[in-house]
Amino acid sequence: MLVSERKAMLRRKVRELVRAKAGSGSSRIAGERAQEHFLASFPPRRGMAAALYNAVRGEVGTERIREAYLAAGATLYYPCVVGQGALEFHPHGNGDPWVRGPYGIPEPPRVPGRPPQTVGFDLVLVPGVAFDRKGHRLGQGLGYYDRFLGGLPGEALRVGLAYSDQVVPEVPVEEWDAPLHALATEEGVIRFP
Repeated sequence: MLVSERKAMLRRKVRELVRAKAGSGSSRIAGERAQEHFLASFPPRRGMAAALYNAVRGEVGTERIREAYLAAGATLYYPCVVGQGALEFHPHGNGDPWVRGPYGIPEPPRVPGRPPQTVGFDLVLVPGVAFDRKGHRLGQGLGYYDRFLGGLPGEALRVGLAYSDQVVPEVPVEEWDAPLHALATEEGVIRFP
């Protein structure tokens, strides 16, 4: 079986499992705990540059992380879809407006004359459908984050955020799949070599 077929099967299986629980009280509590574990292991600090995401159904939200990082004086960046398979990250702070992106996900508005952030991230919080204990992630299937992560300098810390139900024995990988440094779930933080 091809890697792409294995990925598609795993993506369907985990999406069904997680979406069945989405919106439940236990899912909300698990998401809050995952964010607490993340914040305990990756505390915000003044002046740091962090890339976050706005969650879609089935993903752990980032609201608590956003609040803590902004309160500490970090600068936050969120992705904007800018073409076939490409992301740009633009700043977004308290009180800034959101615009709907091509997939209906809130994005920061692009400000003329203000280029996107491409380097200098201290931390990138990465969503995904499935993760394994080797640092591999399975995304939504369009490759946006893999392309972005593949172009990041090595010093940018890449951390996944997920429910423990999204941790699987093995994520099939291809040469362009970018590994993570750590994963935070409601059960704690897993660090990868």
